[in-house]
Amino acid sequence: MTEFSNIKWSDSRTLPDIRAEQLDGDIVELELFANADLFQFQGHFPEEPVLPGVAQIDWAAVFARKYFDITGNFTRLGQLKFSRLIVAGALLRLRLEWHREKGRLHFAYHEGSEKCSSGFFELTDL
Repeated sequence: MTEFSNIKWSDSRTLPDIRAEQLDGDIVELELFANADLFQFQGHFPEEPVLPGVAQIDWAAVFARKYFDITGNFTRLGQLKFSRLIVAGALLRLRLEWHREKGRLHFAYHEGSEKCSSGFFELTDL
């Protein structure tokens, strides 16, 4: 057993702090602080906690549902690119672009001027 085996997802913080938000129709930009105490950093990796790609995808989906009132199911991921590690304590910018007519949501994470990751979701049951 590892020291993290007793940590429960349901008892932990799983979303970053929203420091700022800009809303412009079907585009949302969020400034996020990736706190070191978030569940996703626990045990991944102890010396230098890194945000898993699956967590980045999850955050994009969670915030898309919140800001665009999306209720359909995400059925496809495309053009996923992870180009820079996101470490605990990072200040990020998440850009979400909702293309309602196509049922497609584009997302991209940046730290400063560097792109960390990007991709898109397709949805059904809009």
